[in-house]
Amino acid sequence: MRRVLVLLPLLALAGCKKDESPGAAKVTVDYSGFLPGCVQVSARDEGSGKELSTTVAGKGERTGGSLTVAVIAPSGWGASIQVEARAFEQGCDAPNPVVTRSSPVTLTQGTSVPVTLSLQATDGDGDGYVSVLTGGTDCNDTNPGIHPAAAELCNDVDDNCNGQSDTAELRLGQSCQENESCEGVRACGGNGQVICNVPLAVMAYPDVDEDGHGDRNAAPVAFCAGVPQGYVVSPADDCNDTNASIRPGATELCNGVDDNCNDQIDEAFPELDTACTAEAQCAGVYVCDGSGIATTCQATQTPTDWYLDGDGDGFGEGTAASSCVSPGAGYVNAGGDCNDGNPFTYPGATEICDGLDNDCDTAPEGPGVCPGEAGAWVSRDVGATDQEWRSIFTELPGDVVAVGNQGGTAVLTPGSSTFQTIAQNCGDLSRVWDAVWVDMANQGRLHMGSLQGHLSFLTRSENACTNAHAVGRWVRGLVGFRHEGTLELHGVTENSGTGGQGLTFKWTGDSGSGTLSFGPTAVAPLLDIHGRSRAVMFAVGGIDNGSNRGRIHRFNSSSGQWQSETVETSIPGMGRLRGVWVVNDKLAFAVGERMGGANTVLQWDGITWSRMDSFPNANNETLSSVLAFGAKSIYITAESGRIYRYDGNQWQIVFDDDDFSFNDIAGTSPADLWVAGDNGKILHWPQ
Repeated sequence: MRRVLVLLPLLALAGCKKDESPGAAKVTVDYSGFLPGCVQVSARDEGSGKELSTTVAGKGERTGGSLTVAVIAPSGWGASIQVEARAFEQGCDAPNPVVTRSSPVTLTQGTSVPVTLSLQATDGDGDGYVSVLTGGTDCNDTNPGIHPAAAELCNDVDDNCNGQSDTAELRLGQSCQENESCEGVRACGGNGQVICNVPLAVMAYPDVDEDGHGDRNAAPVAFCAGVPQGYVVSPADDCNDTNASIRPGATELCNGVDDNCNDQIDEAFPELDTACTAEAQCAGVYVCDGSGIATTCQATQTPTDWYLDGDGDGFGEGTAASSCVSPGAGYVNAGGDCNDGNPFTYPGATEICDGLDNDCDTAPEGPGVCPGEAGAWVSRDVGATDQEWRSIFTELPGDVVAVGNQGGTAVLTPGSSTFQTIAQNCGDLSRVWDAVWVDMANQGRLHMGSLQGHLSFLTRSENACTNAHAVGRWVRGLVGFRHEGTLELHGVTENSGTGGQGLTFKWTGDSGSGTLSFGPTAVAPLLDIHGRSRAVMFAVGGIDNGSNRGRIHRFNSSSGQWQSETVETSIPGMGRLRGVWVVNDKLAFAVGERMGGANTVLQWDGITWSRMDSFPNANNETLSSVLAFGAKSIYITAESGRIYRYDGNQWQIVFDDDDFSFNDIAGTSPADLWVAGDNGKILHWPQ
């Protein structure tokens, strides 16, 4: 930065005109090697000896700079003048300048004569003071801490450059008193400070917490008349002198504190802050427990409440299992299900016509849900009055098929209110169709089995039956799946013609006729079969004499064979089983004939079959078929004309008319149920 100053005497400004000046000079002052605190610039008339001067603060860097001053000679001065620049270390009030430069100047009227004055000095350590070798006052220009304004330290160095020794300036060796009790002499201590050296004194450290260890951060105190309480001579190694439990040698606790003063915290617990698995399988880190001598795993996640969802509707009930990881299949994180055995009942569910509270608002369906505002079991006369509808099937609302005696078939299609009962080539009056399964993936093709041993299929588009195989045995049940892309039908017979045993068979192929093979394993006479996959498939039946007649066989998907469930030994007093229904991989039901004083209603929990003792035993009847949507949504038909429902709380008779005899039940929901019976009767709930 360059600074310009015009020098004019006050006297010359009064009554003088500018053109009367003998001339002007432009004086540039350059300085290098130092930065002056003040620069004095003066001009002197050689003829009269008169002089003008001004002071300017030094500008620039520690290594140098420059400034400019304009000198206008007043009237009366001659053309010859002398200009001079003097540089000072700190201020211009100093007795001597560091360096001075002058130059004669001959003025020319109307012209500004340029003049340059160069000043050199050395401030090697940049402390603002120039070396004494170049005219300054810095006695050690290699150390910025040594200069005239520095504080004098007790270090045998002339820090303030005053030429005095530490002994003289700091009064070293003179007498002093420490703590008003110990006489000593002044001497150099640490960090350049002057201390009172008391050779006979005892140096002690504060021990505020009186744990025998002095404060390592406190200065020692001299005592000449004994060390008082609260001080110790040694050791001075206590890192917290306000807590007696914190000291060298103390047990390191798990508390976030350096208990043993080794400048480490909780080093005895290396697992701290490392990952772990906390309760409820939540991610966590190890932290100190409340005892201070151990760690515990503290969760960093909030666990989720999981509920067992027994019916697969996405809501569970009962006590929640709190965990950060799902307990496994069958658990959901939504509770509040008011009937976890009915997949059509859960919070927010659509109310259906079943007389139950589906949406868990404590009230059953309101107006507009049921036909006629109430719903009813409506009987349809399908076929002749002596028609026996023995098996019924539906997977799609409005799509229902039934088969029976006299070669009877009945097909109801969506949008239609009438069953179509006339199909070609389905047998004469002597043929009794006792089993039907519909392949909805193949245009609703019906696969049927008869008591005369026929295996046939009915193609809807042709409205005609095609005989596929002659089994030669009473076919009593069919169920199908697609296995590895191929349709696979499994069936059972009541007898094999020898020994009163039944047979199992497999009918494969989508073409209709397919391939037929029989299971080599001997089984009891079987009356029904059902499953959701090859993994869980049961066939039921039993012998028609003896004291314990019921039998259940399960398909082994690995070996392809059927194995006995040995219920005849585990459940005594059981009649022949007439119907079976698999809900899922952990739930199935079977029903049958009354035996002694007990009805035959069985439940499978994924492992074991057991009797449902809650079913009423007062009614002496044969149970013909079962349909279940969950553990608390079960429907059972009886040959007596009754239909039972279990809602999880109790069994109810929802239909009772001894003019009917029921053989089978099917449905897509509790609001779409179909029952096949004798005398040409097919019932539908709710319309």
